[in-house]
Amino acid sequence: MGRADHESRARTHLANERTFLAWFRTGVTLIALGLAAGQLLASGTAPGLVNLLAVTVVIAGIALLIIGRARYERSRGLIDAGAYHPAGVSVDFSVAVFVAAGVLAIVLIFVGLRP
Repeated sequence: MGRADHESRARTHLANERTFLAWFRTGVTLIALGLAAGQLLASGTAPGLVNLLAVTVVIAGIALLIIGRARYERSRGLIDAGAYHPAGVSVDFSVAVFVAAGVLAIVLIFVGLRP
């Protein structure tokens, strides 16, 4: 019975690591996307909005790296203690940041379409 519990815990820890890597990969991608957007769109008609969008995306990427690391550490301890509970605040924060970035992108699209 102890062996099955050990294997189950190991699988749970591996799933936790895969989840962290997804947060990490997304964060790094957003940082790169923000840098690219800042460089490629800077010559548009609304450089201030482009910069705001690019900085928001980079900050979102940094936030995802920090949130992912914190969630990984918290989950690791809770898995070991047998007291794991699903996320709440980190998911809400991530959604709020990306909704804000999406709204900025929509504004940028409409401002960029002006002659």
